[in-house]
Amino acid sequence: MVWAIASEERTEEDAFYFAEALDLTMPVLYDEDGVVHEDWVTYSEVPAAAYPEEWIVGTDGVIVYHEGIYDYDAVVEVIEAELGG
Repeated sequence: MVWAIASEERTEEDAFYFAEALDLTMPVLYDEDGVVHEDWVTYSEVPAAAYPEEWIVGTDGVIVYHEGIYDYDAVVEVIEAELGG
C-alpha cells in the first residue's frame, strides 16, 4: 500500500493541488497537526530533511528505505525486493 502524507507546513488545499498536478493515484493524507511528521522525523539522519522524502516500510514493519532525493530505480528495487520480485 502506498500513501502520500502532506505535513502541516502546507495547507490541505496545497497538498491536494500538488497531488492532482502530479496525477498521483495514491491516497494523499493530510497531517494537519504534524503528528505523523514528528513521529517519523526521528528516523531521519538529517532531522531537517527537505521534502519530499521517500520512506518504505518493509513487510515486517521495519523501515527499509529512506531518502530525501527521489531515485525511481532505487525505490523500485526496494519494493520488488520486499515483495519477493
